[in-house]
Amino acid sequence: GYRYELTCSTIMFKQIAASSLTKIFFMARNVREEPPENLYTGRHLAEFTQLDVEWGEAYMEDVMRLVEDIVYYAWIKTIEESYNILKEFRKEFPSMRPPFRKITYDEALSLAKELGYKVTDGKELSQEAEEALSREFKEPFWIINFPTSSRGFYYLETFDGSGKNRDFNLILPEGFGELVDGGEREYRYGQIKERIKALGEDLSKYEWFMEALKDGIVKPSAGFGLGIERFTRFVLGLKYIWEAVPFPKPPGIAPTP
Repeated sequence: GYRYELTCSTIMFKQIAASSLTKIFFMARNVREEPPENLYTGRHLAEFTQLDVEWGEAYMEDVMRLVEDIVYYAWIKTIEESYNILKEFRKEFPSMRPPFRKITYDEALSLAKELGYKVTDGKELSQEAEEALSREFKEPFWIINFPTSSRGFYYLETFDGSGKNRDFNLILPEGFGELVDGGEREYRYGQIKERIKALGEDLSKYEWFMEALKDGIVKPSAGFGLGIERFTRFVLGLKYIWEAVPFPKPPGIAPTP
């Protein structure tokens, strides 16, 4: 037989595709080895659908505006066409009109501390802290410029030496948490080589990608992934994400057909 492994991220593949095609999008079915305890977050699935987008020669701000347009259009269109259904699930309909507020990672860290959560600089916010921030806001908001140390090697670092990335998460209000993750991509061979070494990873795992970088095939790009079931959960105001999809596969639960 053959040995198969789960793909950790499609970002490198997206970078190469966008370098040739400039703009790409696709609906990706994802299988993720979620720890069983993530069942209790109400927003994780072992199998889920994601809108993947990559835009060659684009900046972070370009794709953030695109996300805002997509989310707002989908929200308004759904209300217009299915209000009688939605009102059975939702009592209130928050404003989703762009532009959405932006806060930096450092500002998010400070807000989480004010809310009584223990957070560590240079690390991702805990799910509990992120959810608490989400409950504090009545509209979607961006968290931007995460620490380089907390993210994968494929994000582009800012040029001010702050140790932050040109990246973002879109957080939904009402405690629904993260919907979108994305940013500008690192495309320079030397920088990625150093980042992989700093993370203690084996360079040979990425030999195909490193060769593409060395040959100048990979161009600057920016992109994102948007969770379809997470957005459906928010639109309907559902407590659990597995209510937003037929035949769900929640973490730690016996597999469904």
